[in-house]
Amino acid sequence: MRGQDLNLRPSGYEASAECLQALADRSNPPEPLDSQGCASAPQLQTESSQHKNFGQPVVSDPAVVPRPEDGDEPLLTPAQAAARFEIPEYLLRQACAEDRLVHLRVVNTLWLAPAAVEYFARAWRAKKRER
Repeated sequence: MRGQDLNLRPSGYEASAECLQALADRSNPPEPLDSQGCASAPQLQTESSQHKNFGQPVVSDPAVVPRPEDGDEPLLTPAQAAARFEIPEYLLRQACAEDRLVHLRVVNTLWLAPAAVEYFARAWRAKKRER
């Protein structure tokens, strides 16, 4: 990496040509850069006291698990649905991504209605038998 300037600075850091000319024309002794008469580079923003942890919220309380509208069976995760209906989990996730399976997304978690998964599993098995 010889010959390359590795002194990378954010854009707008260098003083303008007018400011440099004004500094060169001064007859006063040199001053620290902080006390320049020209507009200097924008000051760094001071750190805010507001909360900045943007991590994903975690739902660990079972009472918070979404319920279907009719209220008869609790919703399932793709892993639970795959085990219960003996269908590959990746197919369930792919069907959700392609909007072929009704689902509810809460943050990064998929929730599936058992009736919808059962219907999807039957259709998948019927298609599989045709091949």
